[in-house]
Amino acid sequence: MINLPKIIRESILILLLLVNSTIFALGDDNESGKKGDEHFFDIDAVKLEEPGLLRPEFHGNISLGAPFSEGLDESEKGSSNVFKQTEITLWSGVQIFKNLSFVTELEIEEGFEEFVIERFALDWNIFNDRCVFRIGKFYYPFGIERLVENAVNNKLIDRPNPSIKIIPGTYSDEGIEVYGNIPLLYKARLKYEFAATNGLSSYEGKGEQHLDDNNDNISLGGRLGIELLPGLEIGGSYSTGKYDDDEKLRMDFTGADASFRRGGFEIRGEYIRSNVERSTSAGGSFDRDGYYIQTSYKYSPEINYMKYVEFVGRFDSVDPDDLVTDEGDADRIAVGINYSPSHHFILKLEYEMENEATEDKENKGFIQMNIRW
Repeated sequence: MINLPKIIRESILILLLLVNSTIFALGDDNESGKKGDEHFFDIDAVKLEEPGLLRPEFHGNISLGAPFSEGLDESEKGSSNVFKQTEITLWSGVQIFKNLSFVTELEIEEGFEEFVIERFALDWNIFNDRCVFRIGKFYYPFGIERLVENAVNNKLIDRPNPSIKIIPGTYSDEGIEVYGNIPLLYKARLKYEFAATNGLSSYEGKGEQHLDDNNDNISLGGRLGIELLPGLEIGGSYSTGKYDDDEKLRMDFTGADASFRRGGFEIRGEYIRSNVERSTSAGGSFDRDGYYIQTSYKYSPEINYMKYVEFVGRFDSVDPDDLVTDEGDADRIAVGINYSPSHHFILKLEYEMENEATEDKENKGFIQMNIRW
């Protein structure tokens, strides 16, 4: 974590906003005649033109948001917390050789006060995307929500509860990974991802480690997915490893996911379950689980000042500890609408209704602006 003086933090924000203002002034076509969707924030989709070697790509996004609702605590109201809702993601990548590439991703969070390296990895494409070897720091290959957790790709403002309270949020780790796509019969494909990493240091949200390891145990896990038809995919994930300093306590994760996309319609869902070994003095071992279902429809009229408008709905449920019943046990309904006048700008509105086991129902509202380049 790096703390920066307030004037530096504000200068960074102003500079980024000026850069994006310049991008908007250029319109949807750049100097080379490419359409505006060549500038996007989809890290894994950024490909350099052949040969394009040693020509780095730079992309990023900034998200500014604020809560608004009578259901929020006094500390959460008002515009004074806008900078706490600010997140900047900076990405760069380069094709070193035809089959060797490098990618890095930096997130600046908590009002420009926390700097986190989420990815810093080399990819060696051994056999035409059917087998790729990765070494460094990368998103741990569990489930599918991690693929859309960034503010630009996330169709709602917040994330599903199971992806935060069971899996510790954006979980990236150091280690090695092998992944790829294997064509099957007709148009089906097998997708696989297997990794060996340092692992978590705690079953709580703070368990993610950054360039460190609290023990010598290696966590093993990954995901297998089958794309049965274009747009239809089902998958399963598993991970296991010892998380305590003495290497006596194990934590396992199991997950199942499914998604379907056709045209502007999309529906996806996940179920995640975890078994956590814990000493008797700390309360004993426990299980936790949760799931979510999300559906959305994107309408793209391609008219002036409207690239698309998207309607989103999600239901999620989570039980972070089966031994106790508290406010952590919650069901939640969230609805949202997204408006995009261009490829570089998205405005989001979200309203959610949460029903906690030991509390009254609580309603919350959020607004967020996303700029990408």
